Amino acid sequence: MVKATINKAHYACSVSNGSHEIIVDEPLELGGTHQGFAPKGLLMASLASCVAITLRMYIDRKAWDVEKIEVDINIDTENGETVFLEEIICTGSLTEEQKVRLEQIASKCPVSKILSAGSEIRSKVL
Repeated sequence: MVKATINKAHYACSVSNGSHEIIVDEPLELGGTHQGFAPKGLLMASLASCVAITLRMYIDRKAWDVEKIEVDINIDTENGETVFLEEIICTGSLTEEQKVRLEQIASKCPVSKILSAGSEIRSKVL
């Protein structure tokens, strides 16, 4: 479970999972205090980190020579649909076949699966 708490300060929000806490905020130009990721940026960070971790696990299991993995995420809209654009940079020695396989594996990370399948959100105000 994750819990977000916001007081009257615009718009710094404390987010906790019980063990760790982060600040999520809006940028100054949107009236926030710019103390942390904006919510949309945090969503992109979740996807980028999930892809990076999933690829690291796969690469380590295969014992491929990759020193570093960088995942850049951007969001765009095409034909009214949200599209997450991933650019993955692996520092090391990979064949073209390995790169193609890593593109397939990237789409299998848990956050990618959630975003690509769509979700239902149910809200209840207590």
